Order: sequence, then structure tokens, then C-alpha cells
Amino acid sequence: MANRQAAGNHKIACVAILLLFYCLCVSIYPSFLKNCNNASGSEAVATPRTWYNTAAVADEFDLAASQSYGFFDDVPAKSWNLYRDIYLKSQNHKDPMNPMDGSQIIVNVTPAWMSIPATWYQNNYEPNFSCAFEKRIGGENTNGDGPKWVCDPHRIKKLALERVARDPNNRGCVVYSIGSNGDFNFELGMQKEIGEGICEYHIFDMGDFSHIMPKNLKRAHYHQWGLERQDPDIDVPVPGKKFYGLRDTIRLLGHEDLDVIDVFKIDCESCEWDTYMDWIAEGIPLLHQIQVETHGVPIEKALGFFDTLEAAGYLRYHKEANILVAAPWAAFGQCFEYGMVKVCSPARCHFF
Repeated sequence: MANRQAAGNHKIACVAILLLFYCLCVSIYPSFLKNCNNASGSEAVATPRTWYNTAAVADEFDLAASQSYGFFDDVPAKSWNLYRDIYLKSQNHKDPMNPMDGSQIIVNVTPAWMSIPATWYQNNYEPNFSCAFEKRIGGENTNGDGPKWVCDPHRIKKLALERVARDPNNRGCVVYSIGSNGDFNFELGMQKEIGEGICEYHIFDMGDFSHIMPKNLKRAHYHQWGLERQDPDIDVPVPGKKFYGLRDTIRLLGHEDLDVIDVFKIDCESCEWDTYMDWIAEGIPLLHQIQVETHGVPIEKALGFFDTLEAAGYLRYHKEANILVAAPWAAFGQCFEYGMVKVCSPARCHFF
């Protein structure tokens, strides 16, 4: 009888110990798991840039913020992973085996629309991301040719104000507008959307339109030159030329200290095909958004243009045909507008 009672007490003691161990595991496992996840993901998540406030990012939003250089700082991880899933399931080509089919105009092809640049754009490089609050920016009326789709402009304003709050000497936000042809509506629209005096505008064109630049466009600077491919052998650019590379442009403007150019809007009548490698070159401030109009489909450059920018972390959030253009691009819908926003590159995070 005594032995049976002792065995019963032993079983009760064992159950009590197991329950105690279980409770202890339940209490410490969440923090242990979080620490493990943080440790294992420390190399996979991009290191945030210094031009946004990392301390203000809550844990729930840290994934999106860290992978977008602080831009999407209020997107929950669950939603950000849905964005990622959309990207991962996207395809760049209707026919991956023949991605350049239809890119060139071929006479006497039936039907004719099968071999024109517009067909190529129809079949390749659709948007693979979306900005929930993208907005068409361009003066009082945002219809027609000229305005551009900007990804969530309210976020640009927020980041700019935060930078100035931390450092009153900070420029706030910076906009490069390459190719204006005397039309300043995009810059005026940005000022209206972001706020007067918040952004610094640098407008480039080979024509002399400085005298018609609106006086109510604050902190605006007009530069009478065009963009060309950067000459790697130039260390000190010489003022007075008609064309400069992007690195030379940045040096001429004294922008070597810039971390980021918030908006890089470029419509340069096909110079995009020759200069895009300079946009992501070492020593160039991060171009956080790119609004670019492409012209035609150069068979030896088109794939490299889109694939290189995507590999550098640029996601396409907008695409539209521009059918209101002058010769030589007017025929067959050869011009397309793209909006791209930078997230961390494949080498730096697991978004890709």
C-alpha cells in the first residue's frame, strides 16, 4: 500500500514538473523566436539609409520601411509581403523565348500591328508593383501630355519635413527634371502637392527657357544643358558645355553630399537608352523615384535598360502610352511613360 502511494506521489511530481517546464517554455519562446528571427534576418534586410528616421519606425512596419529606404513606413508586413508576392509572380515578357519580337517596324507584315514598337510595349514590361496613393502631377490640369505619375507624393513631403526637422540645413527634398522644353507645369504641380519651399528643383534643358521660368516656383534653378553618357575619364567638368553626364552634373551643382534625389523626371528624346547606367553608378545619389519617357525600342538596348534597372531595385508602378507626341516618335505609338520606385536591390534584401 505504501509503495502504491509513493508511486502515485511520484507521478504527481512528474506531472507538476512537466507543467512547470511547459509554462516556462511558453513564456520565453516568443522573445526567443523574435531574437532568432532578428539574428537570421540581419543580413537579409537592407541597412536603412541615414536620411530617414529609423527610430520612428514601429516593429509592424519595419520590414517595408527597411526595404524601401524609409519611404513606405506605414505599410504592415502582411501587406508588404502581398506586394512582394505580386512582384514575384509577375512576368516581364509575353514570349520570354523571343522578347524582342515585334520591336521593329517591318514593311508588308500582315497584320501590320504585329511588328511595331507599340506591340512590343504591349507585350513586355508591365507594372510589377503599385503605389496605393500615386498621383498624376502637373500644374492646374493634369490631363494631356506633360504631367507624370508620382508614387505617393505625401510620403515625399513627410520625409522632407523630417529631414529638415533633424537638420535645418537639409535641402528637404530634391527634384531633378531633365527635359522641360519650357514647360514648368510638372514642377509647379509638385510644389502645389508637396508645399511651397519644401523641395529644391533643378530643371535641365538645352533651350534657353530661364526667362520664362515662373517666379512663383520657389527654390528653382534652371540649367541650360542636356544629359549625355558620363565620360569616365572626366574628373573635373568644365562649365559651358551643351551636354554633361550625370556625375558631372552633380559635381557642377555641388551635390556630392546628397544622399537621395527624391524625384528624377527625365524626358530627353531617347538619351535614356545611353545614360541609364549612370543613374545607378557608384557615387550617384540614390534616385528614389524615376519618371521616364522611353522613345522607340532600340533592339540592342531595350532589354538591358529595363532589366538593369529592375536588378538595381527599381519596381515599375505605372506605365502608359503617350500618343500625343511629335515626329519622329508620333508614328505607331513609340513613346511610353514609366514610373519606377526604388526598393532595396536583390543583393541586399529578400524582396526579390
